[in-house]
Amino acid sequence: MMRSYAFVLALVGALAASDRSLAAGGSQVISEPAARRHGLARPWFTQIQMDRARARITHIVLDSGTLFVQTDQAVMHAVDAETGQTLWAEQVGRRGHPSFASVANEYFVAVVNGSYLYVLNRENGKLLWKNQLEGTPGAGAAMSQRRVYVPMISGLVVSYVLEPMKDPLEELGLIREQQELSPEEEEAAEAERRESIRLSQEYVPPLACQSYGRALVQPLVTGYTEDEEYVAWPTDRGYLFVGYIAERQEHFAIRYKLETEAGIAAQPTYSPPNPNISPDSGVIYAASRDGFVHAVLEQEGNSLWRFSTAEPILERPIPIGETVYVITQPGGMYCLDAKNGMEKWWTHNVAQFIAASKDRLYVADKLDRILVLSAASGARLDTIPTHGLDIKFLNTQTDRIYLATATGLIQCLHEVELAEPILHVKPPQAPAEAPPAQEQPADQPAPDQPPAPAADPFSGQAVPKPPGGGGAAGAQGNPGGGGQGNPVGPPADDPFK
Repeated sequence: MMRSYAFVLALVGALAASDRSLAAGGSQVISEPAARRHGLARPWFTQIQMDRARARITHIVLDSGTLFVQTDQAVMHAVDAETGQTLWAEQVGRRGHPSFASVANEYFVAVVNGSYLYVLNRENGKLLWKNQLEGTPGAGAAMSQRRVYVPMISGLVVSYVLEPMKDPLEELGLIREQQELSPEEEEAAEAERRESIRLSQEYVPPLACQSYGRALVQPLVTGYTEDEEYVAWPTDRGYLFVGYIAERQEHFAIRYKLETEAGIAAQPTYSPPNPNISPDSGVIYAASRDGFVHAVLEQEGNSLWRFSTAEPILERPIPIGETVYVITQPGGMYCLDAKNGMEKWWTHNVAQFIAASKDRLYVADKLDRILVLSAASGARLDTIPTHGLDIKFLNTQTDRIYLATATGLIQCLHEVELAEPILHVKPPQAPAEAPPAQEQPADQPAPDQPPAPAADPFSGQAVPKPPGGGGAAGAQGNPGGGGQGNPVGPPADDPFK
């Protein structure tokens, strides 16, 4: 009798546990009625095809409408960010070797796995190029339209060139220039080109630039032209380095460096030139463990402003429009004016930024909930429970909210009225060719134009590469906020000498 009673209790307990498990599993997908109660729509959810007993999601990267999802089994999935459709899935590298976060541009996706750099076709995931790295990588790569930058633990940043192969008949001049095509024909030709694009396998020696400290954070390509590229990366010694490559001279050197009083744990962020912030230069934002947020003009390295939170900062600053959001380690978020660094508002108990729409901000607190804030005042408008959704993707490109589990369930939310995404970051455009200049007398400037500068400040000659790859220029920055001083240290204090 006692055995039968114990068996019944065990069976009831197992059924109850099973019900709880099913309820927990079902609650990970936010139902459409539940989303509507918070003014949201859930257009899609999907399960990444993976071994949920062994594999886990390690990185999610959003680039121009595609989510690149990586697992710890060295498999990458490309998912359409608006429909949830899986576009392709490929193994990149070897299982058991660590993979860093990927990076993508218009045509390629780059992944560092172990000691190798892999470059894939963005359209179909086919491997186009593989190269053994020059050292031990410290973080994921950065990529421009023409180059890939890989940071090494030693502080070295190595740049590899990506050279698309041309059609042999085109190189020999046997293909006539394309006749005028209809929009449909141009779209079909571009799609075919993307599918069939190849990279040259000819060895080109990489360019390298040495920085001080260990490079353990993914670099960021800020701006580029046909002749030059700028890339920023921090080190654990509290420096933010901004390097540049002059393509004609094949020269990779430090343009300037920002020195902080503590290490920089997060990737820098970038805003392109904005007439309401800095019309002539993009702005690089960096935050350090000593609680300071720095806004630095991309080209000259001058300080636009500096703001102190008095608390350590481990997350990257989030520039959206004319506002910069900063989250501190204890849990709080500042809303700063991107032009002068003045505080607009502050709110407590914020652990992570998630997304922003036109009037609302979506953030996460330390209780695994999504908080809905007013973008104008920081006031709390709503709270959304998201238990079991342990990955809340930080989206600075659009208004979409992406939530995921480590076992591969991904879902998308957005405000009901926003059927089309709001783009905070516009897709990069190819540099426009300058019109030919009219001839002028040698001793007179062109009409309505300022006199030409004495020397090009961005040429390889303007900033010679010192021993070890470093460089510095300008005067010591203003220790206070809001100044226009250059944060670059003087040459006598250069740590590379």
